[in-house]
Amino acid sequence: RLKTENPQITMTDYGPIDFTFRAIESIAFGIHSILGITEPCTGCLRSAFGDDRGALPTWFWPLAGLMLMAVALINFSHHDALILTAQAYIATFHFGAGFYHVHLGHHPAVGVAPGVFVVFAFIVTSIRSSIFVAMGGIVVCWLLAWLLAKILLRSSETREGQDLLDRDLRDC
Repeated sequence: RLKTENPQITMTDYGPIDFTFRAIESIAFGIHSILGITEPCTGCLRSAFGDDRGALPTWFWPLAGLMLMAVALINFSHHDALILTAQAYIATFHFGAGFYHVHLGHHPAVGVAPGVFVVFAFIVTSIRSSIFVAMGGIVVCWLLAWLLAKILLRSSETREGQDLLDRDLRDC
């Protein structure tokens, strides 16, 4: 780890691997944030995932899109705490994506795609802290994603009683 002195801020350079993984994450999340924000009006993500049952509430998609955009920007922060928080969000969000795919009845191998970002988050966290912090963080993120999936994912019977917000957003 190289210390870089700048008259405005002091930061630590964690090397090209750390930056590369964060750049890949941010590029992907910048693109996916637009898809999430516009999902209630376009239906492109639910259509691509084959989610004709509305397993997630409609308000989830733009909120997730805004959060992904925030993470894409925060990932270039000079503050370790912010970057580590972004990595925790990345791991939790993508574990949740795996639960979503399983809930929709997709083959478990489909979880490999979002799992790549969990691996990236693990690598960045272990570079910026330690392997033990990264391993503990991954366990906590998995548990949080599992809990959120239990709360947010709905069966088709539950979907029939959707709330007013969902109906309003779908009429974009």
